[in-house]
Amino acid sequence: MQLHHCRLFVLLLLITGPVLAQSDIEGSSDHPLLTRYPESIITWYETEKYFEYNLATGPITGYRYIAERDTVAGQVYRIFYDLPSTKEEVSIGEVYIDYKRAMEQAGMTILAEGLVPDGGGNKIGSPQWIGIALASQQPPGGSPASKLFAGTATSGGTFTLIGRLSQPEGTTYVVIYGERHSKDLIGYLVDIIEVASAETGRVSLDPDYLAGELESKGTVSIYGIEFDFDSATLRESSYPVLEQIAAYLTQHPDKNLYVVGHTDMPGTLEYNRTLSHDRAAAVVQALENDHGIATGRLLPDGVAFLSPKSTNATEDGRALNRRVELVLRPN
Repeated sequence: MQLHHCRLFVLLLLITGPVLAQSDIEGSSDHPLLTRYPESIITWYETEKYFEYNLATGPITGYRYIAERDTVAGQVYRIFYDLPSTKEEVSIGEVYIDYKRAMEQAGMTILAEGLVPDGGGNKIGSPQWIGIALASQQPPGGSPASKLFAGTATSGGTFTLIGRLSQPEGTTYVVIYGERHSKDLIGYLVDIIEVASAETGRVSLDPDYLAGELESKGTVSIYGIEFDFDSATLRESSYPVLEQIAAYLTQHPDKNLYVVGHTDMPGTLEYNRTLSHDRAAAVVQALENDHGIATGRLLPDGVAFLSPKSTNATEDGRALNRRVELVLRPN
């Protein structure tokens, strides 16, 4: 998504000081929409052409459960910053207030916010809340960003800020999680999602992408497998996507998968469960018959509309819900 220059908001933080970028990891940069807190250094950076981001905006409502969630999808940028500082030099509250003020001045709608100075409880922005909110999209273990889940001084405080910027050119979400990791270090993760349609997923779909998603998450949603209306007949437009799945399976002969069909809401549960299963079975049959994938490596199933990615109240939401998922099976 290209942001039109005349509507581009560059968020300038209010505390002045030099920005030290010379120690940033290679290939990283601030997002054009959002600068860093002064003295911060990028220690982890990742961008993906199409990513389904699970956005939690409400309080904890059950055991490790947040009910108010939605899926926003598109180009994602994930940037983790280290801010070397003692409590006397910079407090976690100062970082939180500066980012909140900058987001508001840029015209963003704040969807969720929380500053927990003592790092306790389960309020929005607390360590427990952040862990649940990020459970399905934690940064890789061992990466500098994983320290967000292993603070040694959570009593130094944590925070969360989630904002949405709506423009004629498109919608962008900004999500920030921060904590005082130790007496000498603040760490904060900035996730920026530039919303785009599900079809963008075809760009990222290749064997390496599939391998990365399945290795890190155990599942991957596939968009671009299309069927005739109300049918399990595959359209020709699906063939390039099936070729990429077959390439992954050929390159990873030790991997076996469930192929799971998902539908949107219209129709009865029984009808959609049958349709979703039949569509998954059609995918398995095509991979076996047309691409030589051994029988038994793929098992089809269908769950109808019981596991939505988004709301069924809008066409964009229904498009996200109509999908095929690949799920790793234990060997």
